Amino acid sequence: MATINAYWRHAPFSHDAGQRNRDDIAGSEADSVHTGTLSDEHQEVSDGRPVLVEDETGRVYQAADLPPGTQVMVSHTTDQIQQIIEKSRRVGFEVIINDKN
Repeated sequence: MATINAYWRHAPFSHDAGQRNRDDIAGSEADSVHTGTLSDEHQEVSDGRPVLVEDETGRVYQAADLPPGTQVMVSHTTDQIQQIIEKSRRVGFEVIINDKN
């Protein structure tokens, strides 16, 4: 079991299908970025599936809770961390390792 500091991002999207003008979407062109932890040790984990826990709100996300195309970025990997990364990928998270150190 492990916990990894991570951030995740997804392209902006709208829940409505209507046309919007430029004033409605001003400032929404940037990706939505959240920070938190990727963990299989959280109280919300009952079946061993990793979850994301947001730093700011404490909200817990399973892979199915995130918009399509959401990427979870982790800064490094070790053998122990690689296990949770592989488990996270199997349950549907798109995990990207950013080893640019």
